[in-house]
Amino acid sequence: MDQKSIREQVIKEYLSSEVSLRSLATKYNYNHNLIYRWVMEHQRLKRAGKPLSGVAELKDLPEPEPMSTDVGSLQEELRLSKIRILLLEATIDISDEQFGTSMRKKVGTRQS
Repeated sequence: MDQKSIREQVIKEYLSSEVSLRSLATKYNYNHNLIYRWVMEHQRLKRAGKPLSGVAELKDLPEPEPMSTDVGSLQEELRLSKIRILLLEATIDISDEQFGTSMRKKVGTRQS
């Protein structure tokens, strides 16, 4: 197996699973910094619209559906979205209460 195909395989394996750079470095006998550079280069090229050849796109998003211009249906979608947000917020509150955690982060605080 040549280095280009190994490189593509390592990038694909890293992006498609939760395996760490260090474990990949051990598995393929490469330095983890080199694998990191490969992945960063792949992502840079992907953002530029030029992914490395042979590496499959992992998360191709479908084209968004055209939006309705009917006011009534848009208002109904908005109402359902607000209900969904309320449900998610209630789920977070219940989780915080049961597990004694604080899942919400304070907005506007600066990190030191």
